[in-house]
Amino acid sequence: MRVVNFAGAAAIWRRKAWRLGIAMCLPLWLALVPPAAAQDVAQDAAAAPAATGSGMDFGDETQPFELSADQGIEWRSNEKTYTARGNAVATQGGSSIAADTLVFYTDGEEEGSFNRILATGNVKVISGSSTGYGDKGEYNATDKLLLLTGGNLKIVSDNDVVTARDRIEYWTGRNAITARGNAVVVREDTRINGEVATLYFVDDAEGKSKLNQIEAEGKVKVINGTQTIYSKHFAYNPDTDIALMTGDVRIVDGGNEYTGQRAEIDNKRKISRLLGGGGDGRVHTFIKPKSSGNTTQ
Repeated sequence: MRVVNFAGAAAIWRRKAWRLGIAMCLPLWLALVPPAAAQDVAQDAAAAPAATGSGMDFGDETQPFELSADQGIEWRSNEKTYTARGNAVATQGGSSIAADTLVFYTDGEEEGSFNRILATGNVKVISGSSTGYGDKGEYNATDKLLLLTGGNLKIVSDNDVVTARDRIEYWTGRNAITARGNAVVVREDTRINGEVATLYFVDDAEGKSKLNQIEAEGKVKVINGTQTIYSKHFAYNPDTDIALMTGDVRIVDGGNEYTGQRAEIDNKRKISRLLGGGGDGRVHTFIKPKSSGNTTQ
């Protein structure tokens, strides 16, 4: 396996960059930059505010591309890969990926375009209004899918924090984030648990990404103040402030319990509905009696 030397790689990179209209902001031989200076550049790039929209901009030839690393960047012509090591940070448009190591796989037909990105170690991804964390990240440009795996998986988006045990998926083509395996969504004073949780985003009138809907599936448990709700499916729209629960719904509020197959909670109008269906088709309510007080002498 032959590794192109840094001087040759720099020339190749510049030719491809200019052919695609990509403005290279840093020289390829970043290993020669003092580590402190390179780290400052990496931190500045990672801290840069995300642009509007929630899709990944990597591979967008109309956006400038920037790549930096403490230990250097390597071009392998046979594999058609660029590898950045040591506090590596890549930014393009409103997206950025930071990790211990970043590997960019270029397209076989158009060598300057990236069809896959592999990030390992302390991964941090910024896309639109969302920031994701994990041990490993992999982006597939064809499927427009970013997959985060490893420990301490987390997504922070505006007022929401999402965690998962198995993996987190950025479906950038449809502006959705899915957490799988003991998924938890925390939104202000509400906590939503499920086997799978999905957040859907839309762009507002100013082009900024905002949350449009939260859905949870499988052994759903929602805690909101003194109220706990159990169901098979859960959906919430922050614009209408309406929550819908279906499938073996059980609502526990203090000592009171309500059971049915479908529940609708309209927080704006302060209207709640509990509907039956399945089984005997009845809705059941149990209201705890008031305490008679302590009569002990």
